[in-house]
Amino acid sequence: MNTFKKGLLAGAAALALSMSAQASEINVGGVVWDPDSTFSFPTLQDFAAHGNIVETPVVNQGDILTGFGIFDKFNSDPANTADFCPGCELTFTFSAELVEFLPLGGGLGTFEFKDLVIDIFVDHSADYDLTFANAGDGDLWLSMTSDLLSGFGTDLGTGSDDGTGSALLDVVGGLAMGNFDTNTLANGADLKLSSSFQPLGGTNLLSGTFDLTGDSIPEPSTIALLGLGLLGFASARKRKA
Repeated sequence: MNTFKKGLLAGAAALALSMSAQASEINVGGVVWDPDSTFSFPTLQDFAAHGNIVETPVVNQGDILTGFGIFDKFNSDPANTADFCPGCELTFTFSAELVEFLPLGGGLGTFEFKDLVIDIFVDHSADYDLTFANAGDGDLWLSMTSDLLSGFGTDLGTGSDDGTGSALLDVVGGLAMGNFDTNTLANGADLKLSSSFQPLGGTNLLSGTFDLTGDSIPEPSTIALLGLGLLGFASARKRKA
C-alpha cells in the first residue's frame, strides 16, 4: 500500500476515533451532557432538558410576558443538576408579547405570543432564589428566539390560568450556539419548547415546568478541521503526482 493511501486511511481513522470520542460527554462552559444518554422523543434526537418556570400572567393584546427559571435535568429521568452543572447552576430569563387570546367558552381558550426571547445563563456562583435578577446573571450559555409561542388553557387572564404552550426555537447566540444551531426541526428550527403553567400559590405569578428537546453537535469546529485536513492532504498528494 503506498504512502498516500496509508495517509488517507490514518486520517480517516483519526477522524472516526475523534467523532466517536466526541459522541460521549460534551462540556461547554462547565455544562456537561452525554448525547448517548437521552430520554428524548423521537430517539433520533440526542438532547432533552427539563426544568421549572415562573412567569407573569398577561391579559391584553400587547402585554409583555416575562419569566425566569432553572434547569434540573439534562438527558436524565431523575434530577441530575450535580452531573450536568457541577459547581454551577443553569438558569434562564424569557419574554414575549401577547398577540391574541381567543376564548372558546366554558373557561377554555387559546393564546399566541410573538417575539419570544429566551436567554440561558451558566453561573458558577450558584445564587438562584426565584428572582428575575438572579436567573439572569452569569455567562450567556445559549440564546434562542421564536416568532410564535402558542398554547391552550383554562381561565386564561384571570390569575388562575392553567395550560400548556409550545414553540420552535432558533438558536442565535451564547457559548453553546455551535452545539445547538442544527436546523434539524421544522422550518429550520433548532430546538422545541413544551411548557405547562398554573397559579403559584400566595402570589400573582404562574409557575410550571418545561421540556427542551433537539439535537446537539459535539465540537463541530474540531470535526470540520480534521475533515479539512484530510482534504488538504489529498489535494497536496494529487499536485505532487
